[in-house]
Amino acid sequence: MTQQNTMITIDFWNTLVKAETGGKVRRKVRIQALRNIAEKYDEELNLDDIDVAKRKASKEFDEIWFNEQRTPTTKELVDTIITHLDLPASQKEKEYLVEQFEESLWEGPPELTDDAKEVIEKLASIYPLGLISDTMYSPGRVLRRYLESLGILDCFDGFVFSDETGYSKPNPNAFTQLLEKNSCNVAESWHIGDLLETDIKGAKSLGMKAILFTGHSNGRYNKEIEIDAEPDHICNSWSEIAQILL
Repeated sequence: MTQQNTMITIDFWNTLVKAETGGKVRRKVRIQALRNIAEKYDEELNLDDIDVAKRKASKEFDEIWFNEQRTPTTKELVDTIITHLDLPASQKEKEYLVEQFEESLWEGPPELTDDAKEVIEKLASIYPLGLISDTMYSPGRVLRRYLESLGILDCFDGFVFSDETGYSKPNPNAFTQLLEKNSCNVAESWHIGDLLETDIKGAKSLGMKAILFTGHSNGRYNKEIEIDAEPDHICNSWSEIAQILL
């Protein structure tokens, strides 16, 4: 028996998957792509310089993410990196870098969180499910293919990827787009995510119930941001989530 008025929306990174797994491999792919372009101009990039440039891009990402409630595109981040590295690159070479950064997920795919697939398949038989992801280097088109490779793409009744919509959590549009599409009641619906600043704050400010998932993180990302929202539950595993929602 399905509960059509109640929707469960789920975060991707560090909720559905373990972001850390495969991360080193993805990083190597991106570094090699930068070096491939540098070699064309007889330049040599060392790891320290690349790390500084990537940290600059990450800082820019966070400032826009938290202050503007949108996420910079991979192209924007790549432009920041090559500008900081003073790396000449043609338009075609920039497109190559963007593609390598985005597709690096396939070289180092993240692992699905323990018990997540089993629980999600059971949830999908009862509730409409939505996936909401604030994207960085891996855009929605890549994450859809990844979910398909895991055999759970069809479990979801809708997707909100920030690179496609132009807004990110805690922007209420990240949630209402899915709720309205599926004719679900805000007060009866749930969001599951790992960040207080975005997942919990966004869901609770809208009137949804929220579960903070702490299986891979402590629930905080930016300590400088004040948070005025509390989750309804805190779960360290998907088996604990199942006890609440199934």
